[in-house]
Amino acid sequence: MTRILSPENLLFLGLLFLLSVNLSAQESSISGTVLDAEARYPLPGAYVKISTLEGFVTPTDLDGRFSFSNVPVGRHIVQVSFMGYESRTFDGIVVVSGRPVVLEIKMIESVVAIEAAEVTATKAGEVMNEMATVSARAFTVEETDRYAGSRGDPARMASNFAGVQGADDSRNDIVVRGNSPSGVLWRIEGVDLPNPNHFSVPGTGGGPVAIVNNKTLANSDFFTAAFPAEFGNSTAAVFDLKLRNGNQDHWHGSAQLGFLGTEVLAEGPINRDKRSSFLINYRYSTASIFSAVGIDIGTSAVPKYQDGSFKLFTPINGGGSLSLWGIGGNSSVDIIISEQEAPERNIYGDNDRDQYFRTGIGIVGLTYTKPLNNKSFIKSTLAISRDRQDSNHDYVTRDLLITESDTLYTNVNTSPLMTYGFVKDRVALAVHANRKLETSKGTATLRMGLNADAMMWSFQDSIRAFTSDADSLGAWGRRWDADMNGVLIQPFFQFKRRPSEALTWTAGVHSMMDTRSGAVSWFEPRLGIKWVSSGGTVWSAGSGLHSQAQSSYIYAAATATEETGNLNMPNQKLGFTRSLHNVIGLTSQLSDLWTLKLEAYHQYLFEIPIADISTVWGANNGSYSLINAGGGFSRLFPDTLVNGGEGRNIGLEMTLSRAFREGWFVLFTASVFDAKYEGADGISRNTDFNGKYAWNFLASKEWKLSSNIGLVTGLKATMAGGRWYGPVDDEASLVQREIIYIDQDRNTIQFDDYFRLDLKTNLTWNRPETTHELGIDFVNILGTENILKLTYAPDEMDINDPNYSPVREEYQLGFLPIFFYRIDF
Repeated sequence: MTRILSPENLLFLGLLFLLSVNLSAQESSISGTVLDAEARYPLPGAYVKISTLEGFVTPTDLDGRFSFSNVPVGRHIVQVSFMGYESRTFDGIVVVSGRPVVLEIKMIESVVAIEAAEVTATKAGEVMNEMATVSARAFTVEETDRYAGSRGDPARMASNFAGVQGADDSRNDIVVRGNSPSGVLWRIEGVDLPNPNHFSVPGTGGGPVAIVNNKTLANSDFFTAAFPAEFGNSTAAVFDLKLRNGNQDHWHGSAQLGFLGTEVLAEGPINRDKRSSFLINYRYSTASIFSAVGIDIGTSAVPKYQDGSFKLFTPINGGGSLSLWGIGGNSSVDIIISEQEAPERNIYGDNDRDQYFRTGIGIVGLTYTKPLNNKSFIKSTLAISRDRQDSNHDYVTRDLLITESDTLYTNVNTSPLMTYGFVKDRVALAVHANRKLETSKGTATLRMGLNADAMMWSFQDSIRAFTSDADSLGAWGRRWDADMNGVLIQPFFQFKRRPSEALTWTAGVHSMMDTRSGAVSWFEPRLGIKWVSSGGTVWSAGSGLHSQAQSSYIYAAATATEETGNLNMPNQKLGFTRSLHNVIGLTSQLSDLWTLKLEAYHQYLFEIPIADISTVWGANNGSYSLINAGGGFSRLFPDTLVNGGEGRNIGLEMTLSRAFREGWFVLFTASVFDAKYEGADGISRNTDFNGKYAWNFLASKEWKLSSNIGLVTGLKATMAGGRWYGPVDDEASLVQREIIYIDQDRNTIQFDDYFRLDLKTNLTWNRPETTHELGIDFVNILGTENILKLTYAPDEMDINDPNYSPVREEYQLGFLPIFFYRIDF
């Protein structure tokens, strides 16, 4: 069965089938709305043209809408112009059968307001947020599909950008400019989003599989430093996600079967006259099928998950709109090592316990957008969300029997070891307003708003103590037992000035207050500037002070396990982690197709929680810092912490790209950086994530096999410096039944460099009313063995072996084919 489903056979059968069908040319449609970028006001009478076709020209109607029907499949260029606004060109609009293209085009008012400015191309990655001047990039649904190894995941896709590293096959954690993954903020429709991943671990920022489905996203933004004043509670990066509307003119559906799940999507008009629409999708994991036919998914435990999202959209009078939307998912996995007959590779669990893990996340929101006039608009979102994790562990004892022919486990026993349940509820409100200001020369925009989050948390965690007898456990004790609530308030103010076509500058202030901990950051200035030279080179710079609250998990941590009575929770009043970003950059158009971008940055982090050396735990953990937390599947168990740590990240980044023209594109990104920190002992160390360098090379080629059949092949090579760790304290690890490192030697050893080569191929066949697509992503095609972590495995070797060690290296995924078949109709 495995040979039948091999990637080579699937690709061959797909080619044979698609090449045997009718090859008549197919068509679809392009429609959309043209808006003022600052006031979100519709622009009637804008001139829209498909420049790749003859005779496809139309003005927008009174509501700023336009529509083209009978558009041939393929890649097209759309140009938009309007008196008093800078014209825009959108390159590489992909049209396929069964999937109409819907655009929302935001026009920027020209400094020369008498006539339409010269048509300029919209660069790939041009940011959607008008207040951003540096370290910002837009990403599209096409990019999350196009890049090899991205798996349709926004976080994995972002790891291709300069200064962003993944280098962990098992999760989509991203390290941005040396920062912890927990420093990344996810925001959707203006409100903060809980960790949007299946199998999320408390206190971390990623997971193995994204809940956010790229097929329901509109073009969104990604910020890596000195982000605009509207964003707070982050020291590393921001994903600003936007959900797209359903098609307002035509019903459209999609069904997909693939390695990452079986999913369906439906969209269409609710009322064509009122232009209301719906969009809904659902996905269920199919990993159990692939595991059954012998495909390696990295673990003998089969992950199960399901997720979905929806958006109901209706316009209102005056160009406004009302949207009801939601995203949610739940997941479960049972890692049962007690059923193993012999030692097995397992990158997701521990090697001394059975684990039963459940997670869930859900958010539902209502968004109201209303242009007040042709100069102002307001957008408000009210959302409720829940994020939960539940887990039970059974301790496993067993003997290893080694014979001449086999290595087997005997005398297997299990005992209940640990159970926990964490629930985080949130009611979020975001109110943002924009106003275009009158100026004697140029343009000016004022943006202000408020984000307020009411949070209710419940943490319960109990564990049995280990005893001197390795085969028995002690009494139950509580480690977490708390119910907390509070409100996080974040007002902001931002001003944008463009006195000439060449110069743009922004200035703003963000504030943040936490009513539960009492932490306050009153004044966080943000500055940005962008200047375009006469030769077209864009120079940019930005600076910003940022703060981030600690994970709720940290606030409720206790210093000891107690059977009864109140727990000592010393971290309830921890303050914010602070960060000062400074960035300079340039972007040069080397030719019509090639672009070079360089950025240099310095980041100073301070008031980072570190060990309190006045305690016994702190005296023995002087290197401890939360700057190293937030990645992987391991939970944190801190004692007393204080806001006394510092960190410093410096680096230089380069991006060289060729636009997708004539059927191919190239992207090369590289960064060199240094990430250091100081704990309570005052010693400067590498952070866990200080890989020193990273580079990515991506290329893609589109092959036109006929008028309605296309083949796209892609390649990605990535290399990054390994993460840091230290020597293992064998005696302490034996007592704790987990890896314990020698504190004073923390992060003095580096894992080998990470390297991976991925290939991707997609075959698309356009029929009159449908599009069929067969895709295969060959992850780690060379089968490179990259080290993931050290793991505690005391019973996988004969204890009498002279080379016995309870510690072993765990490797990441080997070669993994990820395929899908999708039909759009």
